[in-house]
Amino acid sequence: MLLNTSFPFTTSYRVHILIGITVGSLLGFILIVLQPFNINNFDHSYKEILFMGFGLIKFVNYMGAHFVENYFYKRKKTWVLWNEVMFLLLSSLSGAIFGYLYLDIVFEKQPLSLFRLLLFCSYIVLPVLPLIIFPKLVLRYFFSKNSIQDSQEIIDNDQDKAIENITLVGDNHKDEFTIPREQLLYVKSVDNYVMVFYKSDTIQSVMLRGKLSAILTQAPFLIQPHRSYLINPKHVFVIKGNSQKATLISKEIEEAIPIARTSYKTIKNVFN
Repeated sequence: MLLNTSFPFTTSYRVHILIGITVGSLLGFILIVLQPFNINNFDHSYKEILFMGFGLIKFVNYMGAHFVENYFYKRKKTWVLWNEVMFLLLSSLSGAIFGYLYLDIVFEKQPLSLFRLLLFCSYIVLPVLPLIIFPKLVLRYFFSKNSIQDSQEIIDNDQDKAIENITLVGDNHKDEFTIPREQLLYVKSVDNYVMVFYKSDTIQSVMLRGKLSAILTQAPFLIQPHRSYLINPKHVFVIKGNSQKATLISKEIEEAIPIARTSYKTIKNVFN
């Protein structure tokens, strides 16, 4: 159903303050400059100031409505087109009521009455409402969508930074080694130790007490061509030989890394 279609929503007050300012300014511009329908017949000695005040009322009303919608969004954790339609209608209705109160109490100093409220809605609210609701809908859609994308990019960048360095810890927890992920070449098992080979200015190595399986758990991006080796697939390796007897060769290292028969097909898929 169309009304159950997901609609972008952001809880960011910074984004909604910008939307509120834009909508309030737009309302003031429409009332002062365009004066649609019968608004040009509205007679008041401070008409321009009055209309600018409506823009301010619209901004305050919008931010109050956003506070309420945030409450419901955090409870439901979802926002669909139906929620957006209800927000637009209810925020417009409350805006009309506050606008009427502003007109009668601040400027006209008239007693409040339902009849004057209906006149206000008929001559000011209804003519202007379509000119406000559509831009508000468009602004909320695109601003929210962009805000969500920006937030996701920040999360992705934070995740990238988090995995930029890899820390390998031996059986003795004081025995650890941190290295940029892309510098790690391969890991070799030697008795009860592992040799970690990495590329800085030159090819270097460090020894940690531990098992190859523990290293693989700490660095799951590595792949295991042989029971005694782990390699970083981000580096270029070339397969020499066939499934019966094959090795991995790299210009960056001197050692030829053997490939177990059971791993040959997997390794071939990675480097072919």
